Amino acid sequence: MEPGTKNITIISLLYLLVTFSCSVSGYALYSEVEAENFLNLAAAAYADSSNVTARQSCIDISFPTDEFHVLMVMSTPCDKRGNQCQAFVAISDLTNQVIISFRGTNSGGQLLSEFGDGLEDYVPYTEVDGSNNTVRVGHVNVYFLDAMNQMWEDMVEPSIRKQFSNKIKVHTFGEPRVGDIVFASYFTDMVPYAFRVVHHSDPIPHLPPLNVDNETSPGMPYHHPREVWYNDDFSSYVLCSDVNGEDWSCSDKLRFWNYGSKGAYRHTHYFNHFVSEYGSLGCTSTSQHQTFLFSIFMSTFAIIFCYV
Repeated sequence: MEPGTKNITIISLLYLLVTFSCSVSGYALYSEVEAENFLNLAAAAYADSSNVTARQSCIDISFPTDEFHVLMVMSTPCDKRGNQCQAFVAISDLTNQVIISFRGTNSGGQLLSEFGDGLEDYVPYTEVDGSNNTVRVGHVNVYFLDAMNQMWEDMVEPSIRKQFSNKIKVHTFGEPRVGDIVFASYFTDMVPYAFRVVHHSDPIPHLPPLNVDNETSPGMPYHHPREVWYNDDFSSYVLCSDVNGEDWSCSDKLRFWNYGSKGAYRHTHYFNHFVSEYGSLGCTSTSQHQTFLFSIFMSTFAIIFCYV
């Protein structure tokens, strides 16, 4: 590795852990315009791998002058049932930025895998620090860890081997709990510019269930901050705690019966778009379709980081 090169590691399908040799401090200010731009990137991951036009359209709508081009589209089996995960990498040599966007679930079978395997025990996660020491940084959900391991080394890492800065931005939409409080704290220290957008009573961010009597114990499901909790029609939002991933003044205060019949709808619709269809149409059409029981387990995320 060349001097000054930063090591970037993504740890899970719906979430990421980024490590680098320099420290990062300070929290970002939330921008709704930026979040909507990131939603376009997340939606673009739903475009079929051969649908070049739709994917590029979503990117260009968000960043019309940055000259991003798609470097690669990746699709690979990512669980023991052979379900496919998909992502794309885009790059702008003009602005020295890289986009990585991961598609959420796109089938009932994959949804069942995530519900079943996603409830399995969390496993210890380790990283290698700048001194080449192995450091335990909490526990992560084994399903999401295995899924990301299937994609990262062979497909993502070779496409972005450049010299990276620490200017990393992360937005997720409908993200489940993928780690414990130790992992959440480590992630927040490494990537302070990260937002979890939650659509009102979307039930998926509350899975796996929080152990309310033991939520801060290692190995227990726990969100990273910072949640951005929207009302039903996205006309207003609450910017939740920047230090507590489980802010009981935000979506955590809802109970199971608050999810109601619109839970699936709220999970698949963000910023008033039916995200999977919106991306397949090139992010040019708003759709308000009602979803069915085996709705798409979206939980997509998009990240942008700079290279130097």
